[in-house]
Amino acid sequence: MINGSGGSFPDMICKICDDMDADVVIIAATALLLSVGDIGRFTLDVDLTVALDLHEFSQLIQRLLAIGWKQSSKLEHRWVAPRQTILDLLPAGPALRRIGSILWPTSQFRMTLSGFDHVFANAISVDLSAGKPIRVAPASVTALLKIIAYMEDPNRRAKDLQDIEIILGRYASGTNRLFSDEVFDAELPDFNMANAFLLGLDLRKLATNEEAKYVEGFLERFVAGEESFDEQDLRMRIFHSQIRALQTGFKGR
Repeated sequence: MINGSGGSFPDMICKICDDMDADVVIIAATALLLSVGDIGRFTLDVDLTVALDLHEFSQLIQRLLAIGWKQSSKLEHRWVAPRQTILDLLPAGPALRRIGSILWPTSQFRMTLSGFDHVFANAISVDLSAGKPIRVAPASVTALLKIIAYMEDPNRRAKDLQDIEIILGRYASGTNRLFSDEVFDAELPDFNMANAFLLGLDLRKLATNEEAKYVEGFLERFVAGEESFDEQDLRMRIFHSQIRALQTGFKGR
């Protein structure tokens, strides 16, 4: 996949984090690409989160610099590996997750960590090369994080909405769950909405009370705005049908 000096990118970051006894997980668009396939857009960077608090993260920074990685002078989370792999690296240790955000010390830019407990608790192992498997956030967790990010700043997070739309159409594809009793008992108006319905069920099980408020706000935002879209817009009609199915799964019947 992606290579760095002295070995593949995943092997390098996993080795360093193993030495530091810190979990590392692929998140965001890269995780989505690995869990549901082509997402219809090209992403230059790989998004990673490590279970380190800021005082520990500084040690990781020094180790990365020592092997030739370069940190962006403008974006503290942005890194470039020796073979020009671009990585966004986000610390999310226990203390930071309790706070619910990270305030980058130099730029004073704040990034949310709401929902990140699920990243480490539910990550799945994926083989990207002949080396050590790396953990990846599953689609349900990615959907939750993207809903939270979108609701916190809808104007800046258009890409998250695009990715949520992709998950709604592909969630649990290729699994027997699509033909399970829980789907048939829901009496959905269209079987093609089963993916979104199952995502709603899983988000209901996954989300804490606080996280559920983000999902509820997301559902209300798009159900309320449904009538403002042109009925001739097939994509939007499908999207709103998926939102309704998501709501059915999340709210319960």
